[in-house]
Amino acid sequence: MGKDYEGSSMKNKNVGNLSVPPGFVSHTSFRLKRIRTDEETGNSKDYLDVSKEQAKLIDTMSGMSADDMLEICMSQRPWILSGTANHNSKEIAFKQFDKDKPKPSKTCLPKGVIRGCPDCSHCVKVTARWRPKDARNDILEEAPVFYPTEEEFKDTLKYIAKIRPSAERFGICSIVPPPSWNPPSVIKEKHMLESSTFVTQVQRVDGLQVPYSQSKSASFVEDMEGKRRRTLGLDYACGNGDTEIHRETGCSDRDQHLESVCGPEFTVETFKRYADNFKGQYFCKSKVADSHGSSTMIKEQWEPSLEDIEGEYKRIVDNPTEEIEVLCCDNLDAGVFGSGFPTTSNPLATSCDSEILNSGWNLNNVSILPGSLLSLESCETSHLLVPPVRMGMCFSTLHWRVEEHHLYSLCYLHLGAPKIWYGIPGVNNHKVQIALQNLSANHEEEHDLHHGLVKQLSPSKLKSKGIPVYRCVQNPREFVLAFPGAYHSGFDCGFNCSETANVAPFDWLPHGQNAVELYRELGRKTSFSHDRLLLRAAFEAVRVQWECSFRRKTSTNQLWKDACGKEGLLKKALKLRVKGEEITRKYLCNSSQTRRMDEKFDATNRRECKICHYDLHMSAAGCPCSTETYSCLNHAKQLCSCGWTEKFFLFRDDISELNLLVEALEGKLSSVFKLAKEKLGLSFIAPQKG
Repeated sequence: MGKDYEGSSMKNKNVGNLSVPPGFVSHTSFRLKRIRTDEETGNSKDYLDVSKEQAKLIDTMSGMSADDMLEICMSQRPWILSGTANHNSKEIAFKQFDKDKPKPSKTCLPKGVIRGCPDCSHCVKVTARWRPKDARNDILEEAPVFYPTEEEFKDTLKYIAKIRPSAERFGICSIVPPPSWNPPSVIKEKHMLESSTFVTQVQRVDGLQVPYSQSKSASFVEDMEGKRRRTLGLDYACGNGDTEIHRETGCSDRDQHLESVCGPEFTVETFKRYADNFKGQYFCKSKVADSHGSSTMIKEQWEPSLEDIEGEYKRIVDNPTEEIEVLCCDNLDAGVFGSGFPTTSNPLATSCDSEILNSGWNLNNVSILPGSLLSLESCETSHLLVPPVRMGMCFSTLHWRVEEHHLYSLCYLHLGAPKIWYGIPGVNNHKVQIALQNLSANHEEEHDLHHGLVKQLSPSKLKSKGIPVYRCVQNPREFVLAFPGAYHSGFDCGFNCSETANVAPFDWLPHGQNAVELYRELGRKTSFSHDRLLLRAAFEAVRVQWECSFRRKTSTNQLWKDACGKEGLLKKALKLRVKGEEITRKYLCNSSQTRRMDEKFDATNRRECKICHYDLHMSAAGCPCSTETYSCLNHAKQLCSCGWTEKFFLFRDDISELNLLVEALEGKLSSVFKLAKEKLGLSFIAPQKG
């Protein structure tokens, strides 16, 4: 192309007599002397009259690839395409050349997906194509799949406890409900399909393994938002309800998504149409048909297999050849957007079987089931009680993550295409963190992501570091369970809708304590007070033991009673926490500076350490110089510049009172009755004789 253009230019001796297209007319003309050696004659030639404006453009374009220069020329001078057939301005999206922005990198990938046009934000043009010959397929061991019986399926937490010993070593597993489980999908209802709207997030699938620094991420967000406004003419605000979207990362408090920025707004129906259109274009087959001596390209749409989709997804992540942008939305608050399960507050409830409404597998109920410690929280104090709804499309990605506070998570796929999951057992967390550091370009900036969402590192790279990775396919009407502390990720194979809930049975307690200690090291905020939850659980167990001593036994009471005793999980968790608190107070606090914590200290607002964000429900350090700022005991010296003698320490309970609570959980009746009377206001009143 370059030689043809140069030859035609050089053959024309009267360059100055050429007709100039509109826009190329020079206001202040000068001679730009460009020396090029003709390989055939060995002579140097001067050529091309240009204006100062054109010279500046040429200067800017120096060093660009041929594709980048051609793209700029087309965007500035559209008549260059006048000889091409069927060029529709609505179908061709040109990059806007901005002289104030840095030069595009030579490593930039060509655009593979163009979203929207001046008239419609919901359309998509996919120029990238499936490359089956370059597919990447890792050989991964499958996570187990469980098929509970009708009887086993009746008790959610009991069944999870049953499969945990054999399934936890995989990190994740699949649960296929019995045939009788057939809840109506609210998502399919007309009012949800046509009326419920949500704002999507943009994911660059081809950049999932590129470690971005915070400055790069901010630049990416700014560029993406500018492009979205120019291309779509839209200016949506990110987030919904009270979920905050951070501009520097484009992520919500719940998700911490990297490089995620807002896309167009859709209804469920229009998003499905968009997702189906993308998948159809990307995986289309092309063949040439000869009609009357002319060749015509025919596109044949078909449904690729899961192996085809997974192989292509891994190719895009590992070895991208085009920019692949997809849309998704994974933080829809079920309390605002609406749950996919029937509830008493939605129209389907009147015609729905009460067994489905009250089932422990209905994700609106699972967090607050008897035996789940989250039942002691409320929606006002923790967003974790409200299951998020996710809308996905082909290639939309669930980044590697560990659930907040290392809780269990239970995901249900309501409808649509399957999801493919990858899981890493929680015992390998340390190996995963080392791998993330080694594979990251900036250790410090990636470090705070190790217990949130991280980049989509391929299973093959993780396996090369000696980390076991397991695979799981989730079909509609199936659950995927992620165990405490397990890293898990995955992607969607087409349009689908899923919902996820967290749950905290008693065996979660040691994982939860480990999580808050890790958060303290990372300076990360917690989502709820672990100490408050632990103390609430302990006093609930005291109440249950008091009731059981009067033969008031119920199935719920039995759950709490089983968590007590010398080997009880709740008792062990509390005893370990009290021991740690006792050691900290002994070595860091002066007894003359201690005060009783006011009951209202964190009644309305959760208190946290100024330095490390550790929760201060059990104890805190303060100083008269600031009445509203506190620290944990470990950071009392760093709280302010005042002298050590000025600091004071707040304790909710004395260590002796906490040890009394441990004794009550061990089953010591005198401790149970003392706490029941003094702390819970309970006492035995003998029935009066009539």
